[in-house]
Amino acid sequence: MVQRAIEQQNRLIALTTELKKALMHKLFTEGTRGEPQKQTEIGPIPESWEVVELGNVLSVAQYGLSVRADDDGAYPMLRMTNQVDGKIVPHDLKFVDLGYEELCKFRVLPGDVLFNRTNSFDLVGRTAIYDLDGDYVFASYLIRLRMNAEGLNPYFLNHYFNWEVTQLRLKSIATRAVSQSNISATRLKRFVIPLPVIEEQTEIIENLALLDTARSHHQKVKDSFRDLFRTLLHQLMTAEIRVNDLDLAELGIEVKEDQKEAA
Repeated sequence: MVQRAIEQQNRLIALTTELKKALMHKLFTEGTRGEPQKQTEIGPIPESWEVVELGNVLSVAQYGLSVRADDDGAYPMLRMTNQVDGKIVPHDLKFVDLGYEELCKFRVLPGDVLFNRTNSFDLVGRTAIYDLDGDYVFASYLIRLRMNAEGLNPYFLNHYFNWEVTQLRLKSIATRAVSQSNISATRLKRFVIPLPVIEEQTEIIENLALLDTARSHHQKVKDSFRDLFRTLLHQLMTAEIRVNDLDLAELGIEVKEDQKEAA
């Protein structure tokens, strides 16, 4: 039963992921208001949308800290490993000691978008938005993107950059070396994006957030079942409970007759 429940959540996660891909394509090419489309250098978009260089709607495009991070220190430093499914997550953290001025310069604020500028070709361009409490700074191979006050919602940009079509476009501007690819802040600021009015950006964000919430729910349920399964296995191995006390077939565990007798 537990294993079947985990498999069901895996199917729901996969379905939600595919639904989001389809919805992103629809929203970023057709919008939310049923407008006619126009052809642009980045493909079809609604007639009322603009195509702008990213640098025109940014207030900041900043490289992170070029210092070594350790297991201990005053401030956690965000790295590429903290970018998960378009969000910054505070796990596997490394730390740095900084003075007040450096902290103020590199402290990440809610709504900052962190862009992975240097990595393997598969990972360059990975993007995530910061929405945590506390004082975090960011590593040198990330670029902090901060929007102008009214023109571009950072959550819209984050969704757009995580769309698979945009990821392919971003990789097309990367410079490639033997083991690494790089997208400089200068190149990134020249990257063109679609720009709907701020109200439609909000509508797109809300639509995509519904699927993000659903996927997160299924992931949490899956994790709960997986923890339960591990707990039951541990209890069996340590004889806290006995095989005969459980219907292992219901738990998805196959036990041979000689094993049952031995128990």
